[in-house]
Amino acid sequence: MVIAFYVLGFLAMFSAIMVVSSDRPIVSGLYLLLCFIAVAGLYVTLSAPFVAAMQLIVYTGAIIVLILFVIMLLNQHRESETKRPKWVTALSTVAAIVIGWGVYFTFITSKVVLSYGKMSPIGGMKGNVEQLADVLFSRYFIPFEVISILIIAAIISAVFISKKRV
Repeated sequence: MVIAFYVLGFLAMFSAIMVVSSDRPIVSGLYLLLCFIAVAGLYVTLSAPFVAAMQLIVYTGAIIVLILFVIMLLNQHRESETKRPKWVTALSTVAAIVIGWGVYFTFITSKVVLSYGKMSPIGGMKGNVEQLADVLFSRYFIPFEVISILIIAAIISAVFISKKRV
């Protein structure tokens, strides 16, 4: 299981770097899809199957389809005349790696991660799905619905922006 964690972690980092460094937006979207699938695999190795399923359903199934649809809708098969310099791609890749290591070391040294072993036994805790449903449908119900309305507004805006003037 540890080997699978490291392989999936490497795959997620590699595909995230390729999202940033790719010149074509469709290829970046496909690398983002690969990154989301690798993150779902990481959730499975961390014993969170419900979160992995939601990762696959929501992000891989819906968000990536939406992103690729908007990219294809707005791209209109035009090639960009100006290409970004290679040093910008290299600098953004280095920045992504530095930020990733910073986040990693922050979590390693934080007290939340170090107190993981002090949790109550599994029998005394609610299930993963129950706890998520309680929080989502009580405390975060309004923000969840606002985000869904925002996504619908973004889709409608993309359609109107890409619509040819008659």
